Amino acid sequence: MPRSPLPPMKTVSQQEAVWPRWAIAGLAACGSALTAYLTWTKVSASQAAFCTEGAGCDLVLQSPYASLFGIPVSALGLGLYLTLLLVALLPGIDRWRWGTLFGLSLVGVTFSAYLIYLLMFEIVAFCLYCIASAALIAAIFALTLVGHRWEKPDNLVLGGLGVVLAGMAGIWGIYNVQSVSAGPLDYSVALAKHLRTTGAKFYGASWCPHCQDQKKAFGEEAERFVPYIECSPGGRGAPPAKVCTEAGIDGYPTWEIGGKRYEGGYPLKDLARLSGFSPAGGVGETKKP
Repeated sequence: MPRSPLPPMKTVSQQEAVWPRWAIAGLAACGSALTAYLTWTKVSASQAAFCTEGAGCDLVLQSPYASLFGIPVSALGLGLYLTLLLVALLPGIDRWRWGTLFGLSLVGVTFSAYLIYLLMFEIVAFCLYCIASAALIAAIFALTLVGHRWEKPDNLVLGGLGVVLAGMAGIWGIYNVQSVSAGPLDYSVALAKHLRTTGAKFYGASWCPHCQDQKKAFGEEAERFVPYIECSPGGRGAPPAKVCTEAGIDGYPTWEIGGKRYEGGYPLKDLARLSGFSPAGGVGETKKP
C-alpha cells in the first residue's frame, strides 16, 4: 500500500519562538503577585511595604478611586494577570492564543493609562506599585506585538482600535461611578493638592504645636495631601533631618511656595493667595476659609 505523505516539516526560520510565551508568563506571574499583595493590603487595611502613612502610595491605595463597586481595582488587575498567565501557558490553544493575549494586554494598557491620569490629576500622588504594574502590562503588550508573526497586520490595527475605543467607553463609565463615590472636592483638599502639585513644601516638627495647628487647619481629609516634611524625626533635641538642614530651615513651621520662604502658620486663604490657587467648579465649600 502506498504510504501517506508526511506533513512538511517547518524549518527553523518558520518555527515560532517559544521564549515570548514564557516571557509573557513570567511577567504575568509578577503582575499577579504584585496585584495579589495590593489586594490583600486593601482588604486587610494593612500598610503596604515601603509605603509610609501619608506617602504617595498610601494616598492612592486609600483614595475612592482604589475601588469599583466595593471591589479593589487591584483585584481586577489580579484577574487580568492570571488570565494572561493561563492563556500564555495552556497547551492546544495556539490558534487563538496570540489574539487573546493581544486583546487582553491592550485592555490592560488602556486601563493603566486611565490610572496614570488619576495619579497625575485626581489623586496627585506618585505610587511606585502602580507604575510597576503599568510597566509590566506595557511589556506584555509589547511582547505580543514582537513575539508573534502576525499574518494580517491591518486586521490587528483595526482590532486594536476597536479594543481601545471599547475600553475608553468603559473607562468613561468607570470614571463617572468613581467620581460620584469620591464626591465633590473639598476646598481644603483641593488647596492641599494644588500645593503638592506646584512643588510647595511645608517644613515642620512633630513636637511643634504651631505645625500641628497648621496641619489641623486643613482638616482630617485634606491633611493627607499636605506636602509636609518632617524635620525632627528623632524628636525634640535630636539632629534635624538632612533634607531640612540642606534647605537651611531653622524655624518651624516654614513654607516654601514658588521659591519663596514664609515662616509661621498661615490661614488657608493666605496659602491660596501665595500659591495662586483659585477653586475650580465642583469644589465644595464646606471648609472654605
